[in-house]
Amino acid sequence: KTQKKNQKIFSFRIKHILKIIWNVKKVGKKISIRYYISLLKKEVSEFFGYDVNLIDKFFLLFPIKEVIEFIESNEKIRPLSIRLNTLKGENDEIFKKLLGRGIKLLSIKNFFNFIAIVKKSEVAIGGSPEYLAGLYTVQGITSFFSVISLSPKEGEKILDLTAAPGGKTTLISQIMKNTGLIIANDKSKARIKSLVNSIHRLSTTNSIITNYDGLCLPFILKGFDRVLVDAPCSGSGIISHDSKIKKKKVVDSIFINNVLQKRLLLAAIDSCVYNTKKESFIVYSTCSVLVEENESVIQYAIERRNVKIVPTGLSFGMPGYLRYKNCSFDSTMKECRRFFPHIHNTDGFFICKLKKINL
Repeated sequence: KTQKKNQKIFSFRIKHILKIIWNVKKVGKKISIRYYISLLKKEVSEFFGYDVNLIDKFFLLFPIKEVIEFIESNEKIRPLSIRLNTLKGENDEIFKKLLGRGIKLLSIKNFFNFIAIVKKSEVAIGGSPEYLAGLYTVQGITSFFSVISLSPKEGEKILDLTAAPGGKTTLISQIMKNTGLIIANDKSKARIKSLVNSIHRLSTTNSIITNYDGLCLPFILKGFDRVLVDAPCSGSGIISHDSKIKKKKVVDSIFINNVLQKRLLLAAIDSCVYNTKKESFIVYSTCSVLVEENESVIQYAIERRNVKIVPTGLSFGMPGYLRYKNCSFDSTMKECRRFFPHIHNTDGFFICKLKKINL
């Protein structure tokens, strides 16, 4: 009851402040819009428990009313999705086994036909015999997008630069039908354990696990047809999964991440081979909605390496930003794809596909 009462009070105060902002011209010239926007940020920050600096970042991304929708959507639980492992059996067979176990699924077509939303389950999704046997794995919908954009082909040589815990690596292997070669790399020895577990459980046989710093990899391994960089980030797109992100010191986090993200992307580009007979691609993705970790990183890369932005192959999602604050980005940045919880009912996510060129 207390929570509902607080929500009503908050809703009333927000609506009141928004009404003043929309009608500021009618109210009088002496009223400062900046004051009321600052007041709105404070109200939102206190009610939802965010660091004020992070709220400031969100207000730079969206119109005022949309910011509230975005923040409210971060309080909602996302649909639980799983990936059926066709390396272990046919989709129909796995569907029947899961239905018999009390797991009801809604199949999502056009995503290789092995992605499904869990409608209802009578057992723990991550603890069923079928899960332990590798017939399926739990995987967020947005994590499929970067692999779909990478579009791996059978027999190719692929690098997953930051592979742990292994969801994307095993998906690439599944699409390639265990052909070719995947180098699944991760710097963290602790995270390598989950990567090894995923590869063994899901019967991935075309992968080699390496434990190098991704920045050093171009000096050790080169000549990849496609490279995936799911870069470490602030996690501003997955707040619904981890409320601790709300209080993260975003200014410090962005500075540290931004430097690492730029260097990792350059390393990924350098690891990818340029071939006149065959096109080579790099896909960069983050679970962040912040421009500093996305468009700014891509702009940095295309100015320093022989690459260009190409369509992701995804027919949905919002285009990348062309302007942010006083910065203008390359016009091809619109080919990038952004996903937002309040628009797509998914985690916040960013994807950019780069093609290696010869100048």
